[in-house]
Amino acid sequence: MKKWFAIIVLFSFFAYMLWEHMTERQTIATGIHVGMKAPDFSLQTTDGKTVQLSQLRGKAVIVNFWATWCPPCRAEMPDMQTFYEQYHRQIEIVAVNVMVRDSQEKVREFIKDYHLTFPVVLDVDGDVMKQYDIQPIPTSFIIDHQGIIREKQIGPMSYEQMVRYAEKWGK
Repeated sequence: MKKWFAIIVLFSFFAYMLWEHMTERQTIATGIHVGMKAPDFSLQTTDGKTVQLSQLRGKAVIVNFWATWCPPCRAEMPDMQTFYEQYHRQIEIVAVNVMVRDSQEKVREFIKDYHLTFPVVLDVDGDVMKQYDIQPIPTSFIIDHQGIIREKQIGPMSYEQMVRYAEKWGK
């Protein structure tokens, strides 16, 4: 009888430990590396609307850091707009202008000249640029629907790369 009691107690203990392990919520550290939770930020557009990254949770996001004076940034914007027009239901774009040698007027002109319809926000103080350790631009982070960084792209993205990101992470 004692032997059966010991077996039942031991079995119960292992079953409990297994259950605890399986139901344990894993916390993911916030940071700027692939596999980490993307740091939240809240920035305004040129017309004063606030965009907060965490409010986009539930949808994949491309966060693109750029500037109007940056030739590779300028080169990727037409592809980014074409991509957004076709894939905005799968993956959002937030273009963060780093405001280094830029002004709101230059950004407004750029948005108008390139016919951009995706959110363009202004990192006026450079805080988000520092938070994401951006060097060089353009640099983009592909963030999944749970807010986890899945890819980091240094340099301009082509339309084909954006489509691959949408197919991989925009589900």
